[in-house]
Amino acid sequence: MQKVLLNADWRMQRAGDPAQYPCSVPCSMYQALLDASVIEDPFYRENETAAKKLSEDDCTFSTAFRRPECAEAAHAVLCFDGIDTIAEIYLNGELLGKTDNMHRQWRFDVTERLQEENTLTVQITSPLRYIAEQQAEHPLWGVKSTVPGFPHIRKAHYMFGWDWGPQLPDMGIWRDVYLECYDTGRITSVQYLQEHRPDEVDLTVKPAFACDTEGLRWQFALYDADEEAVCRSELMPVAEPLTVTIPEPRLWWARGYGEPHLYAAVVLLTDADGNPIDSRTERIGLRTLTVNQAPDEWGERFCLRLNGVDIFAMGANYIPEDQLLPRCTKERTEALLQACVDGGFNTVRVWGGGYYPGDAFYDFCDENGLIVWQDFMFACANYRLTDAFWENVHAEMTDNILRLRNHASLGLWCGNNEIETAFENWGLPENPAAKADYLEQFEHRMPALVAELDPQRFYWRSSPSAHGGCVDTESNAAGDQHYWDIWHGLEPFTAFRELHYRFCSEYGFESVPCRKTMQTVCDETQGDLNLLSPVMEAHHKCDDGAGKILYYLAQMMRYPESIDALSYATQLVQAECIRSNVEHMRRSRGRCMGSLYWQLGDSNPAISWSSVDYYGRWKALHYFAKRFHAPVLLTAGAFGEPVLNISNETMHEVEGTVHWSIRDAGSDILASGEIPVSVPPLTAVDLERLTGVEEFYTPENRRRCYLAYELTARDGTCLSKGSSLLCVPKQFAFRKPNIRMELRKLPEHYIVEVSSDVFVQGLALDCRTLDVVFSDNWFDLHGGETVCVTVPKRVGLTLEMLREEIFVRHQGQES
Repeated sequence: MQKVLLNADWRMQRAGDPAQYPCSVPCSMYQALLDASVIEDPFYRENETAAKKLSEDDCTFSTAFRRPECAEAAHAVLCFDGIDTIAEIYLNGELLGKTDNMHRQWRFDVTERLQEENTLTVQITSPLRYIAEQQAEHPLWGVKSTVPGFPHIRKAHYMFGWDWGPQLPDMGIWRDVYLECYDTGRITSVQYLQEHRPDEVDLTVKPAFACDTEGLRWQFALYDADEEAVCRSELMPVAEPLTVTIPEPRLWWARGYGEPHLYAAVVLLTDADGNPIDSRTERIGLRTLTVNQAPDEWGERFCLRLNGVDIFAMGANYIPEDQLLPRCTKERTEALLQACVDGGFNTVRVWGGGYYPGDAFYDFCDENGLIVWQDFMFACANYRLTDAFWENVHAEMTDNILRLRNHASLGLWCGNNEIETAFENWGLPENPAAKADYLEQFEHRMPALVAELDPQRFYWRSSPSAHGGCVDTESNAAGDQHYWDIWHGLEPFTAFRELHYRFCSEYGFESVPCRKTMQTVCDETQGDLNLLSPVMEAHHKCDDGAGKILYYLAQMMRYPESIDALSYATQLVQAECIRSNVEHMRRSRGRCMGSLYWQLGDSNPAISWSSVDYYGRWKALHYFAKRFHAPVLLTAGAFGEPVLNISNETMHEVEGTVHWSIRDAGSDILASGEIPVSVPPLTAVDLERLTGVEEFYTPENRRRCYLAYELTARDGTCLSKGSSLLCVPKQFAFRKPNIRMELRKLPEHYIVEVSSDVFVQGLALDCRTLDVVFSDNWFDLHGGETVCVTVPKRVGLTLEMLREEIFVRHQGQES
């Protein structure tokens, strides 16, 4: 089989506009207009309103191509891996078909239709007009931050707006276009099923073929990471599956539990004489992975069980990297996932209001031991379960299940985001028919299709959910939970420590990104860089988001006097909130077995819940995550309460010594002690309450003292360390520090040595114009202590540039 890409040399034309704008797949209406400098950046200031109106008109994408030599084959199929969304496809003026789902592949037989010179045209209907017409006829409920009617179209929902993103429903061709040519047969899919026993795995290989003639044969081979053949079969008739036994397999593990070993699995299709016709190579991991829901003393467990080991899931929720799909490149995706790896994640949830990521996303997760919680693309809405709708969804699910099911990283399928809880808790209009449709789709038809196509993968009906049926969806005894009383409910961030969820798959807290990010969408000369300016509010989609930010700042911090101080303060409060929650959940290991905060990245420069902003700049939260996701974590109680805990999320026992001290604002030690510890693997252990420290916890002393703690291994290596104020930061009597920075150059990186004469909380390193990721940042610094931070070398970055650019912010700074 041969594949000929048709991604180059397209033209986009809007209805009513005679101009044609050059583009290449992936392409979109907005991107083509931006590239031609016809419109301003939709993200800049308040351009969203004018840009949105452009989506009210249809547009056409067209290209021309010569008939390739391979088209002489018996079959020529025109394939679109992604069309966004309602479209008619014409080849040489002849209608090939219509599309109505951006989440699936579309294939058209063009064997008898190709000419020597061909024109290919994709006419796309305005998504705004389409959903308006559908909504007028059949009103459907959806979250209010979006354009009404978005559930009527199988298009990434976030493109119609969300409480973190603009309403820019683009249209275009967002994935590859190509001709697929073959003669007698091709491989359509391969399924790998595993049965594990001690020291061996039975691997069943079930390929599917499209064949014209009898007598075709197939062969299977498996190779290890060193490209050594583990097994190779004889040629077999295409109707026969194959089972092979793999002795002493190297298992795939998530980060922190072992190596993510992968094998190369090769299926070869040949003619009767053994001549190759088609082949498919996939990397697979040998592992068992499901969700343990066994009953326990608190209700029912909900935890990922990998190779028989119950692991604590740590990570965040992934949304698309951009509102404009052509900008969602492999490089940006991998950079964001690398931030997950660097941030200590072992799990990432693909949220159901976006799209199914491309293969590179899952390849990266396979290689780096990241487990993927995969939502199907349904979120915060109700849908009409007509025959046509289900036929479309069935095809969408089939495409994506067949594409993704062999990835070792794919942990579970989840039916939707927050629709079950919407029926119970959000006031979704009472409609017995709509609820019946919901239960039929997500609790009967969808799990049945997953069981048919991917029988060894766990299916979860909705997130959050407990037992299904739209009942008790936020139970703390079973299932997964979304907790938003902190933030939307204005509860203090310590409220989480009173709760004991089984698996918290959403919770979050907003912050303002750095000045460099907001300057890209604001005009400082017009007063835009103010939390309450019209432009800043246009980039802050959360309902009363500014009010919530100011409310929580008032609880925790002194009033920030500049945009830089505001950004710093909100990022530190966000990081402290999420840290407090994650530490509490890890202290409760066994009862709680998962923490996925909202959200990982941004689709636009915005004030949001992200830990990495639109430009890939790490906020305080992501640096905190690197510490609170550490395999071994030593923590204290809220506001330094003298109850320490060690969470050991490793496969081995941890032995060492806990060193603790009560210090004043100058870091002079007022009381201290040591505790020898031995912590079994995969456990969390409370240490005895510290004694002899009561005098430091009076209202007056809480304002001048803090608790420092460190866990060292037997060889003296630091395994985990931290510090905690005994009061909220705005009450603490910080002293003015004398901070020193020394910069040095080493062969692989630059060194930044930071020291202070007194205690500094939340020391943040940054550069005025450069973008760098520090090895550590937003940390506490004891007086007299020196912390060494590294900066990777890169082309164009010199030591002199760093010296000129680098600066610090910290708690207690005046502005």
